[in-house]
Amino acid sequence: MKKPLVLAVTGLAASAAIGAGVYSSAHKTIALDIDGQTTQVTTFSGSVAGLLEEQGIVLADGDLVAPSTSSSLSEGGEIVVRYQREVTLDRNGEQEVLKTTAVDAEELLDTFAARGDDNVRLVASRSLGQERVDIGLRLNHDGPVAILVDGKNTVIDGQHGEVEDILKAQGITLGDEDLVSIQNLATGATSVNAEDEKSTDKSATTGDSVEVALDGAAADDTMVTLVVQRVETETKTKKSDIDFKTVTKKDANRYKDQASYVATEGKKGERTRTYEVVTIDGKVESKKKTSDEVTKKAVDKVVVVGTKERPVVVTPPKTSSSSSSASSSSNSSTSKPSTGGSANVSGVWAKLAQCESGGNPRTNTGNGYYGLYQFSLPTWRAMGGSGLPSDASAGEQTRLAQKLQARSGWGQWPACARKLGLL
Repeated sequence: MKKPLVLAVTGLAASAAIGAGVYSSAHKTIALDIDGQTTQVTTFSGSVAGLLEEQGIVLADGDLVAPSTSSSLSEGGEIVVRYQREVTLDRNGEQEVLKTTAVDAEELLDTFAARGDDNVRLVASRSLGQERVDIGLRLNHDGPVAILVDGKNTVIDGQHGEVEDILKAQGITLGDEDLVSIQNLATGATSVNAEDEKSTDKSATTGDSVEVALDGAAADDTMVTLVVQRVETETKTKKSDIDFKTVTKKDANRYKDQASYVATEGKKGERTRTYEVVTIDGKVESKKKTSDEVTKKAVDKVVVVGTKERPVVVTPPKTSSSSSSASSSSNSSTSKPSTGGSANVSGVWAKLAQCESGGNPRTNTGNGYYGLYQFSLPTWRAMGGSGLPSDASAGEQTRLAQKLQARSGWGQWPACARKLGLL
């Protein structure tokens, strides 16, 4: 670590105080240290202000000079000048502008390290265009520095100038979004640990003036490092399916007992999401959704069902060729129900059967209702029926329907009874 400036300033001020107020016109040789670069100059001037004027050195607010400009000069004296500069400091991902009189980046970072604030970094500015990279300070004017880029750590010996000069000398080309910073990293480090970059020290604030005025040094196993981080921004898309819906369409021209059918096959849709993904040295730094849209609409599956009632077909009663055969047929019918598919159903019962089942005694729609009068099994059996109503003769179905009507009224067939004016 470089000798703290405050100590050098204190020593110079003490020697200058001895000759304060004394003007000498004798020829003198003075050591002039301008930002760490020392040269020997000769002068007949008797004061610091006179020598600075001879050398064309103009001080601005915030610049340091020791001893003070009003101090007198003597043979073998030394004048130290430190120009104040603005640098951009990053801590915990937040940037602040800082004023400093440090000679180089190493000196400034060592100052923070002495405070216990190791995890700060200087951020290079590229505001002058992509061709220039600047941090406002030299890296290390009299010692080695490391360069960390693309996972490789290279140490360079000797004096070094601006960041831009070092990058060019090493043949390092920067991408438009690449980040450049100066940090104190472990010697030989091949990557930047994001957690190590975070600082818990919040003492410095924007606009603070930091001077090299503290004793102490950075750890021996660290080195001021020029870090180049490769930044890439990519647009990525993600596609996902959208399920289709199943809808039922009623067809008034299709009979209720007819099987349903698929009129339109369902097709899945597609949703496309777009993300902007930023990576630093290959690791995802941020992911931002930039769009979310349906790129293909789903097609509903359409199932058609009928709602039309079948017409009742009533078979007219058979006529006998003679009264005796009619009587015989009548007696036979009375003694034993017919097992055929038609029956002597007439009048209001014929109309009711037509409305309920289209007049078909074998009707079985699969919905739990059977025969001419659409009996449910519990009701059929309660009336004394056996088996399925649709297996019984039309006469038997009519007989039990009449029995049910006599007991419970026309309300057992609410829709058709209302349609026929029976309710």
